[in-house]
Amino acid sequence: MNVAVALSRLGHPTDLLTRIGDDARGDAIRAHLGESGVRLTPGSSVSAPTSTALARLNADGAATYEFDLLWDPDPSGLPAHVEAVHTSSIAAVLEPGAETVLDVLRRRRESSTISYDPNARPSLMGEAAQVRERVEASIALSDLVKASDEDVAWLYGTDDVEDVVAGWRDLGRR
Repeated sequence: MNVAVALSRLGHPTDLLTRIGDDARGDAIRAHLGESGVRLTPGSSVSAPTSTALARLNADGAATYEFDLLWDPDPSGLPAHVEAVHTSSIAAVLEPGAETVLDVLRRRRESSTISYDPNARPSLMGEAAQVRERVEASIALSDLVKASDEDVAWLYGTDDVEDVVAGWRDLGRR
C-alpha cells in the first residue's frame, strides 16, 4: 500500500491488488487510498475482517510483529496493461495468496517493470529455508530488488550481501 500511495501521489495511475475487509479498519484504508488516488482492484474488498499487524519497537528501534491475517487476494479486474508491478514481504510468500502473486508476476514479466522487496517477517514467514525458494522465484522475475541487510542475514544466514546479490544475478534477471 505504501508503494501504491507514493506512486499515485507522484502522478502515476495506480491500482492495488490486496484484501481489505468490510469493517472500520477496511473503511479507513479505503478512504486513505481514495484520498491518495489509488484505485482498488475489484476483488480487493471482501466480506471478512481486515487483517492486522501489531508492531512493537525494542530499545534499539527494531520492530517485532504479531499478525492476524488471511492472504487470499482475488486478481480479477487487474488492468490489462501496466507499466510496473511491485510486490513485497508476506504477499509473495504467504499461501494461499503467494501463488496468485507469482502468477501475476509471470503474466506481467514481458510487458512490465517488476520490483520486489523481500521485507522479511520471520514471525509470519516461518523458517528461512522454507521460504527462500519462493523469494528467489520472485527475484528471478524482477527487474529491481530492494533488500535490507537484515533480509539477507535472515534468508541466507550471512552478512555477505555482495555474495547473495551475485547469486540473485545468476537467477536470470538483470
